[in-house]
Amino acid sequence: MLYELATYAYWIAFCGLLMASAVYVLEITRRKPTTFPVGRILLIVSWVALTASIGLASVYHEGTLLSGSNALVLLAWAIVLAYCVFGIFMKLPRYGAIFVPMATLLLFIAQIVAPGRGNFAPYPEHITAQMDSAMIGYHVLLITFGNAFLLIGSLTALLYIYQSRALRSKTPPQFLKSLPSLANIERLWIRVLSIGLPIYFAGQILGVTRAIAVDAQSWFIDVRIVLSGAILITFSLALFLYYRAKTDNTMTAYITFAGAVMIIVLMVLARTLPTGFHIFGVFN
Repeated sequence: MLYELATYAYWIAFCGLLMASAVYVLEITRRKPTTFPVGRILLIVSWVALTASIGLASVYHEGTLLSGSNALVLLAWAIVLAYCVFGIFMKLPRYGAIFVPMATLLLFIAQIVAPGRGNFAPYPEHITAQMDSAMIGYHVLLITFGNAFLLIGSLTALLYIYQSRALRSKTPPQFLKSLPSLANIERLWIRVLSIGLPIYFAGQILGVTRAIAVDAQSWFIDVRIVLSGAILITFSLALFLYYRAKTDNTMTAYITFAGAVMIIVLMVLARTLPTGFHIFGVFN
């Protein structure tokens, strides 16, 4: 019964986010923001439904599953929550046309990659007892939230690149009138990045600490750990260039977007390579 309720709540959340995406995308084509309250209500209801789905599934499985498609569901949940904080309470509704569809797409992909029916797949068989620790749960949670903030910041940086180029053209498109100002885009991009990077780093520290504690074999050459280190360096470089080096913001935005590409590559590798999320997960 709990599993069925979790599935129903999941699809309510998905449909709500799908409708909210349409509302937000439609809104940026209008001059007067008349439908923003509708999108806001749909977004909040969808987030509550998704939270209920995750909670019910956690009770059913006697714990929150963190592997496979479940990680995508948690990432979508974190993105919606992050946008609710930055987009709604900071009154930046037009960014919903980017982040709400992104969360909806993640939920859709989660359904495609799930091995069974519903939105919560079982743990891979190769996950061993050495991963059975509350520290791993906090590690995945922090990495999920860190990824959400870093992806939001990266997409905002991409929007900065587009708008800065468009403003320099001789005939700027009329579409620019519907977008936030370049200064507001820059402010959101850097703020979100400054929040997401420490969260991501904290998640890395917990993961490495657990790997050392259980004496995991060859953890330091794991391709995901190496790539996550590259992600950390890339975003750190972007913030350093922005605050200290005083380089062109466009170059910093490109570096930020490169970090997002690395995150996506890491997410794909973690779900396609035979060894799963980490090579040492196959050893006893």
